[in-house]
Amino acid sequence: MAEFKPVIVRQFEQTRRKPQTAFRAESARYDAQSAQLVVQLTNGASVGFPLRAIAGLEDAKPQDLTGIEVQGRGYGLHIPLLDADISVSRLFLDVLGSNTMSRAERRATASRANGAKGGRPKAGVSHL
Repeated sequence: MAEFKPVIVRQFEQTRRKPQTAFRAESARYDAQSAQLVVQLTNGASVGFPLRAIAGLEDAKPQDLTGIEVQGRGYGLHIPLLDADISVSRLFLDVLGSNTMSRAERRATASRANGAKGGRPKAGVSHL
């Protein structure tokens, strides 16, 4: 029989992998000096997007871009004065060509749907 070895909490904490963080917005603002929408992500990174690269905001005036709200657990941005909604993953995909955000959003949506149904489907079970 295998021998049980107690694990010291400090050793466990040092070797434990940190959870992956999805790229979600923590805050967003318009930077007039650079004429960019600056999105602060939950992982600490800050990314600036030129307005001309964001569909629907090409002709927006600086005064229209005040009070940007983060919605949907950081997956979306809302600009009240323009009544504009922006998907953070779509923004990354359109401007930077990265599908990492889009993939993370699809996985999170599928996970929430499975959770609402009682969890992940059991392997080998078919629903007829």
